[in-house]
Amino acid sequence: MLKQSHSNRHDLRSTTVTCSARLAIASSGLAALFEDGGQATDRQCTRTPRQLRTPCQLRTPRQLQDERQTGNGQSRRGMVLILVLVVVMLMSFAVYSFSNLMLVEYQATTTGLRQIQRRELAESGIDLAIVSMRQRQSPNQTVSASGTSNGRISNGRISGGRSQDCFAEPVMIPIGNDQFGTISVLQDIPAKGDPPLYGLLDESAKLNLNSLPLELSRRKESRGRLMELPGITIQLADCILDWMDPDDEASEFGAESSWYSSQSPPRQPRQGPLQSLDELLQIRGMTAELLYGEDQNRNQLLDMSEDDGDAGFPPDNRDGHLDGGLLQYLTLSGSESTRSSGGVRRININNPRLDELYDQIATTFDIEAATYIVAWRMFGATFLDAPRPDEGEDLERRRLERLESARRRLQSQLGQSGGGSNGASPSGGSATRGGMNLSAKPPFQFQSLVELFGGQVRATIDSQDRILQSPWPSDPASLRRLLPSLQTLFCVTDDEFIPGRININQASLPVLKSIPGIDESLAKSIQNSRPRSVASQLASGEYSSIAWLVSRGIINTATLRQIAPFITTQGSFHSGIAVGQTDGDLPVAAVRFQFGIHGDTHQILKFQDLPVLPCTAIGLPIARR
Repeated sequence: MLKQSHSNRHDLRSTTVTCSARLAIASSGLAALFEDGGQATDRQCTRTPRQLRTPCQLRTPRQLQDERQTGNGQSRRGMVLILVLVVVMLMSFAVYSFSNLMLVEYQATTTGLRQIQRRELAESGIDLAIVSMRQRQSPNQTVSASGTSNGRISNGRISGGRSQDCFAEPVMIPIGNDQFGTISVLQDIPAKGDPPLYGLLDESAKLNLNSLPLELSRRKESRGRLMELPGITIQLADCILDWMDPDDEASEFGAESSWYSSQSPPRQPRQGPLQSLDELLQIRGMTAELLYGEDQNRNQLLDMSEDDGDAGFPPDNRDGHLDGGLLQYLTLSGSESTRSSGGVRRININNPRLDELYDQIATTFDIEAATYIVAWRMFGATFLDAPRPDEGEDLERRRLERLESARRRLQSQLGQSGGGSNGASPSGGSATRGGMNLSAKPPFQFQSLVELFGGQVRATIDSQDRILQSPWPSDPASLRRLLPSLQTLFCVTDDEFIPGRININQASLPVLKSIPGIDESLAKSIQNSRPRSVASQLASGEYSSIAWLVSRGIINTATLRQIAPFITTQGSFHSGIAVGQTDGDLPVAAVRFQFGIHGDTHQILKFQDLPVLPCTAIGLPIARR
């Protein structure tokens, strides 16, 4: 029993030592747990059930410290990896953003460059139009483009010798790097659904307000011409004429200084030629709605607000067509140059110096033509097809013409009896040509070149009474064949320009009706008989002179002689829209322009950049090679 008791005491001592050791180890583990921030617990929780059943192995504090240092190193290495990934991701995003920005900048630069190219093409279109018009005036001459605004058109003929290509279709030209550009010249922006109308719009196709006669004997004629335009009443017509006439006496329905000075703000009438069409707003009775129509912002484009009916200002009829008001019928620049394309002045067959006129015609043409024209000026001519004085509706105009003719005769006689005249020879003596004494001032003047055809003159030549027949027959075939060539040689004034004659090849119906001697029926016949496009008119050649009205059977020669002083087929001032396109692009560059040609010189009078438009908005397809 003593041995058993000793054994029990030994076991108790071992158990006590073991428990003490375990308590020490537990205390060390607990301290490590707090030092690791709970990581030991996490490591313990990761033991498998089998490991949990395995008896705990005792570790010294040194071992526990080594284990903690090893775990911290592994944790730090994991954090570095995460930071590296974050930095890589941020750098990748920065590179992506930079690349995207550079791509946008490249696209913007490319788009800007293409627009610059289109803008340059549009500007070259103006040069192309000027060269084409010069070639039209001189079809047998080579026209140089050295005088154009930027010189981008090559010298000589364009497009392989076809001088009016830009009036018929777009012109394609290389622009470098195997790319092509397209130039189009349009009369105006077409309405929705309408095809583009290539070519130039002649300003002579409109009514030139500054060319209206203001003398009292012709005031009725001018009033009637204005009243043919939409919206112009007799009151407004008189006010327009009173604004321009030099006197201060109001007409029947007009207004002069006394009325304008009483307005707020007060103003004074021009009493002279208009300086701009916008000046019409100052005239009594004129409104912006009447003058500008639906185009109140004056950009000459059909905006959304101008095609929405009553939804917004301005009021419109929502027909897809821009109503330009009175401005589409009026101009201040419609006129014709009296110089040829080479700058040479045409012969004025109304030259008061008959001896000088005779010599010019005899040198340029022949003796027969010189004799007839000078005799016509001295003695007048008769036409077998002319209506009797009591025929026609405008008897008052005929009466005034007779009065003016009598006045000219009286002035001529007074000048002759006074021993001198503007037609006297330079030496002060008599001037004789072709058996006629040409020292007196001639009493008769040509109103148009058509009066050269088909007349007969009773003249005194070599003291004998003779009847001279015109060397130019008045039959339709002769008119069509000869009148275009006479237009290049002769004119009826010494002025640099002949203002106000209406281009019957392009004039609208209201403007045609404003021509004296043309009623609505005749105006519609003219409008329906002419080709719609400028290219067709040029290709035919028949429409180069007003003789086509007779050759087409629309009127006879007698009627043509009456209306010829008011009509033409070609003015010297033109307007249009030059469009530049690049291959495969939808946007276009468009420039609205107006220029005048006087002899061998030209002047650009208007240059307006239009907003960037898609080609479909102006009726053009995308340019393709």
